[in-house]
Amino acid sequence: MPDSTASHRVLVVDDEPNLVEVVTMALRFQGFTVETAGTGRAALAAVARFKPHLMVLDVMLPDMEGFDVAARLGAQRAGLPIIFLTARDATEDKVRGLSGGGDDYMTKPFSLEELVARIRTILRRTGQATPESGRLVFEDLELDEESREVTRAGAPIELTATEYRLLRYLMLNPRRVMTRAQL
Repeated sequence: MPDSTASHRVLVVDDEPNLVEVVTMALRFQGFTVETAGTGRAALAAVARFKPHLMVLDVMLPDMEGFDVAARLGAQRAGLPIIFLTARDATEDKVRGLSGGGDDYMTKPFSLEELVARIRTILRRTGQATPESGRLVFEDLELDEESREVTRAGAPIELTATEYRLLRYLMLNPRRVMTRAQL
């Protein structure tokens, strides 16, 4: 199983496929398990099925506002941390989002590194973060991120820096088919 963040499930809700793809790839690269939804209704269904630890939620969805999704989850007492990620940057939108169930509010365009840092901060604050082991394991293959050593069935494997990064990415996304662009 990948490092501790892999057990953290993040639901990304946005109707812009390119943005969803970029955010999903970045989060998976960081070890998170990610599911996506493109509408408010799909998001509510995904919360019930996927049980995410955190949701990244756009405000402007085709069927309902992200504020309404957050309100419905609050009424269900889901206790799900929400980061609003939206182009709406008016102060009243930010206040509405933060007072209506959001834990954070980021405006587009945004930095992927900042989004990941905010996700980790909220997971830590809500008590869901676990200490990182720095070790990825998949079947008999082990990758130690601190020493950058790789072993298979206990035997060391020598890798170039590129091979190491590629193997790490694949281990963070086990049993997934990756496109050339993702790699």
